[in-house]
Amino acid sequence: MKNRTLLLVSAFALTGCLDDDPVSDSEVMDLVYCTNQADSSCNNDYALGSWRTLSDEKCSGTYCFSDESDAPHSLALTRWREGELIPVYYLGKDDHRFTQAMERAEAIAGYRLFDFQGVINLDISDPENIDYSGLNTDWGFIWSQGTAIGNMVGSCSGGTVSTRPFHYNTTSYLVHIDYAIENMAKKYNTDHQFNWLNIDSVSGANGGQITCNKTASYDVALHELGHALGMLNHFSGFGDGSAWGQNAERVLRTMYNRNNPPGQPFDALYVPK
Repeated sequence: MKNRTLLLVSAFALTGCLDDDPVSDSEVMDLVYCTNQADSSCNNDYALGSWRTLSDEKCSGTYCFSDESDAPHSLALTRWREGELIPVYYLGKDDHRFTQAMERAEAIAGYRLFDFQGVINLDISDPENIDYSGLNTDWGFIWSQGTAIGNMVGSCSGGTVSTRPFHYNTTSYLVHIDYAIENMAKKYNTDHQFNWLNIDSVSGANGGQITCNKTASYDVALHELGHALGMLNHFSGFGDGSAWGQNAERVLRTMYNRNNPPGQPFDALYVPK
């Protein structure tokens, strides 16, 4: 288990789908491991490292067991469980990229993943203090157009996944002892547990702090959703080269195949064609 000190920069100025070099089944297994567990074998770009032990309801890593068990010595596939649908909200308006990305992810998995709760309105003028009390749930995914981070790592961001809008704070997850993701962990002294999928940077947004414009493609939206579903580190065809290519599709299909439940050993993964 390796520690990470770098920030996850999912805020790349990602473009659309490009061809990536196809990989073998064994390489798919390796990619599932390295992206799901934030291992440096594919790309050392995730901030938190893989596992930590939950302390005072806070998780300082990517994953923590919800019962406060120690971080595991044997890593295994860590993902959302089939049948436990993730509440999803759209901020302000519908956007075809949100819907298409979720429909594609569910088609890849072969079953429902999301429970759409509707279009919502939130005051995001102070991104660190958002009132979520009017929502149906106290956790879930929030798709938001025009709230990406803007200029970062020398380019304008098309999309980020973070704990709030206009930011790059990475999300931590609470995990059942069988390695099924249960929820986002509370972070930064908040009581809510939402994962923001921020699409597009808009100059002048966030009180004028955003100074560039970037419109994300559908592939970028799908890329950010992949992060939220447990694809953490980038690899060829997923942030390296293209936002979403055939390798990304094979990795997500393998991760969410019914033959690979949460807790499946990485060396025993079934790799569908």
